[in-house]
Amino acid sequence: MNKKISFAGPSITQKEIDYVIDGVKNGFYETFDMHIKKLEKTVCDYLDVKYGIAVHCCTLALHLACASIGLKKDDEVICPDFSCIPTVYPIVYTGATPIFVDIDPDSWCIDPNMIKKAITKKTKAIMLVHTFGHPAEMDKIMQIAKDHDLYVIEDAAPALGSTFKNQKTGTFGDVGCFSFHGAKVAVSGEGGIFVTNNEEIFKKARLLATMGRTDSKAVFWSDLLGYQYTIANLTAALALAQVERIEELVAKKRKIFSWYEKRLKNITGIKMIKEKKNCRSNYAYPSILLKDEIKIERDEILRIFKEQNIHARPTFPRMSRFPFFNISINNPIAENVFRRGISLPSAFNLTEEDANFVCDILLNLIE
Repeated sequence: MNKKISFAGPSITQKEIDYVIDGVKNGFYETFDMHIKKLEKTVCDYLDVKYGIAVHCCTLALHLACASIGLKKDDEVICPDFSCIPTVYPIVYTGATPIFVDIDPDSWCIDPNMIKKAITKKTKAIMLVHTFGHPAEMDKIMQIAKDHDLYVIEDAAPALGSTFKNQKTGTFGDVGCFSFHGAKVAVSGEGGIFVTNNEEIFKKARLLATMGRTDSKAVFWSDLLGYQYTIANLTAALALAQVERIEELVAKKRKIFSWYEKRLKNITGIKMIKEKKNCRSNYAYPSILLKDEIKIERDEILRIFKEQNIHARPTFPRMSRFPFFNISINNPIAENVFRRGISLPSAFNLTEEDANFVCDILLNLIE
């Protein structure tokens, strides 16, 4: 069998090994949160934001975001119908209702025009996603939010290192949330971080993330229902090393995309999803859309890829159709991307030879 060409996977150097060893040897006793504090400061400095809370995973960061802005039953939150389900579940955890709208055909991020059409008297927030590292149209989204007095939560899970008009993704809205999951650009296995410039939101989120514990009347006293969402120090040590290398990691991801672009950009029937003007994508997951003239089914391509030990990924199904929601709405772009989209392998151990092999197989199949 051919060499396994992985969909995703990290770049681990001696730096990561040294930081993890340091976490094991020195990350206890009075220095039990040393790497957590360093991670929070490093991310905040990189993003140029005031406050950060490192958590167990990005889903929990998103839940903190929803809870800290006060979402509750009967509130509505506008979100894209194309994302991984952790984007939406935290909305539901608060009792609020997600309102699914269609996506932009070029970036696969939420379409600002669809946001406008979905606003009602119950709308309290916009939950956008920087899909696969591509920045959403933050100027338009923030203007809509300002016009209608709405909160903005940025699901920037895969988008660390991406920028919109030279400003980092995750820093426009009231809260930004990033992931350090093992398939992301900077990894810690599991992990995430909540960031904000709003002190009031930060204080509420910090309290919620630490069991609501205040010690106001006794040691271990909690004044409200909270959660145990904070990251482990050892996990933070690995994330810290990765975040310190983020520009190097983004450069490699962009290089991988360039290998695919070189081979596929002029192929009739294939649309490459590329960064828009004034954007820098980290190209976390280089992706393509099969146009109508390609007759072979997307899933057949993925099946043959798998036979060749190529681990590509289908694009997300529409969340509105999940049994928990089962909403019958017409979001044609999200539907088409679900059925015809492919995210190509982009693990950090990928070589240009590997990318060419993937392209050779793909081009053979669509001829």
